[in-house]
Amino acid sequence: MARRDDRNLSFFGRLWDSQRARHFQIITNVSILSVALLVWGIVFLFGLSGASDPSKENIVTLSWIGMFVGAIGTFYIGPEFFFYLEKKQILDDILLLDSRAEVLRRRKEGEEAAIMLGEKHMSSMRSLLELHEIPVGKNLINSKQISSDIDSSIGKNWWNNADSVISRQLPGLGLLRELFFHRMLIIITSVSLITMIWNTIFGIASRGGSREYTLDLTERISGLSSFHHLAPHVDPVSVILILFFSFIFYSTRPYKSEEN
Repeated sequence: MARRDDRNLSFFGRLWDSQRARHFQIITNVSILSVALLVWGIVFLFGLSGASDPSKENIVTLSWIGMFVGAIGTFYIGPEFFFYLEKKQILDDILLLDSRAEVLRRRKEGEEAAIMLGEKHMSSMRSLLELHEIPVGKNLINSKQISSDIDSSIGKNWWNNADSVISRQLPGLGLLRELFFHRMLIIITSVSLITMIWNTIFGIASRGGSREYTLDLTERISGLSSFHHLAPHVDPVSVILILFFSFIFYSTRPYKSEEN
């Protein structure tokens, strides 16, 4: 899609081309939304049997539509996202180089990746070249320098900063340093946490058409035939899961905030 060089003279083609500096950000956000819709559809329609729940009849159609839209988006946008992710990994590797000779050798590769990823990455590549006193290519000359103040404000942004506490605590999981997986972790943990708290206080299960019953996970896991209780209701497994998801969610906060 974005990496094809054929000239598209349609309105949407020109619109997409005009957003060249934001392609990676757009594709990342669309990928997250697509995966979220797909996961929600599968969990709601098949995991929670939402399609057969009369009290949720009003959102069944939307869930089906969301699941199919999410599946299509994941199928088409997913490969593009991983293509851009590969370019970002290449650029990240180049930005970590200390050898001037090695930077010179991979300069063209780095410039191409930076231009594809957008202005912020172009500025980073430009700073690297200037650090090693390497002439900056004409494609990077017009890129804006990112001040340390801006970097600091970005570092405080929970959603946009993949350098999280949990990524430092679990250095073996390099994927958590990627913005896509960082955001997916925030979405999954926050949705799970809200669902668990809502189930405990207001209830998510229905009996006789009234959705005001808490699903007791302790009794459900134990295999008991009756595991519905009138909300609010607390059980040990739910408490453990709420604490667990709260800890994971809080661990996605920016690591730099710990130093301030």
